[in-house]
Amino acid sequence: MSWKDNTNFNNINDLFKQLLDICEKNKLVAFRGQADKDWLLQTSLDRILDSKIDYSIRLAEESALIEKFCVLVREYVDSLERNFLYRRLENLPNVLMSSLAVMQHYHAPTRLLDWTSSPWVALYFAAIDHHDKPGAIWWFNQTSFEVEVRERWKSEIHNMDRYRLPPKIGQVNLDATAFSTDGRCWITKLHYPIPFHRIEVQQGFFTVAGRLGFEHGELIANIFDHRTISEEVGQVENQYSRIIIPSLWKQEILDRLRNMCIYSKSLDYPGADIVGNYLTNALKHTYRNANKVS
Repeated sequence: MSWKDNTNFNNINDLFKQLLDICEKNKLVAFRGQADKDWLLQTSLDRILDSKIDYSIRLAEESALIEKFCVLVREYVDSLERNFLYRRLENLPNVLMSSLAVMQHYHAPTRLLDWTSSPWVALYFAAIDHHDKPGAIWWFNQTSFEVEVRERWKSEIHNMDRYRLPPKIGQVNLDATAFSTDGRCWITKLHYPIPFHRIEVQQGFFTVAGRLGFEHGELIANIFDHRTISEEVGQVENQYSRIIIPSLWKQEILDRLRNMCIYSKSLDYPGADIVGNYLTNALKHTYRNANKVS
C-alpha cells in the first residue's frame, strides 16, 4: 500500500479544517511540506550520491563529508556545537548522529530528513516555492510509528538490542549499524541534540534510515502496512497519507499563514538568501553559456 493522496477539499478553509482534524484525531503527528508533489522523501545526501556505485564507496563519501565539515566549520560554530562535532573522536554512542544533526542544521548533505510537529510549518514549505506546481504535505501518526519501531527493534527483524550501550539496558548506538556495510535497513525518528532556535520555532525533528539510498516514504509506509503488533494506540482508519496543495492556492495560503505569524522570518528560514543565491547562480550560468558560444 502506498501513500494515499487526499484532494478532498473545495477551498482553503476546508484544507485548514482537514489539517486541524488530522491533529485532533492523531494527537501526535509528523508533517513534512514539499513544494512539488512529485518529489520523493529523499534525503539531501541520497539525492547527490549515485545509488549504483558500491555501497562501501557511498559510506566512505559520507564519512569524508562529516570529517570535512567538522574541519571547515570549526571557527564558525559556538562551543556547544563544537562539542557535539568533536565528540566523534570519543568512543561514545551516537556521536556521528550528533554530528549529522549539526550538519543538517547548516544545510550540509546528510542522511537525515526534516519533519515538523506543526501542520502550519509544513503548509508553509509546501506553498513557498514552485507556484506553477502542486505541493504536498506528507504526514504520519508519530505514536503508532514509534510503537512499531520499538517492537521491530526488539524482534529478529532488526535485533537492535545487540547495539545497546551498556548492553541490554542502554541506548541503541545507531552509529554501530548505520555506518556499517552490513547494517540493517531500519528507520527511526530522532530529535536534535542542540536547542537551535530555528529547530525550536519550526518544531523540527528528523527521520534517519539505517542504510543510504532508501526512500523514507517507502520505509515509513512499510512501518504502517506490515505491523508486527496489533494496533491499539490512537487507532484511526488512516495513519499516514499526503495532502495535495493546488498550485493556484499557494500565494493565498502564504498570505493567510503570514497573518498567523508564520513566514520566513518567524521560522528563521533564509528566504531572502535563497533569492540572492538564485540570482547569483542564474547570472553565472548565463555568462558561462555566453562564453561557450563565443
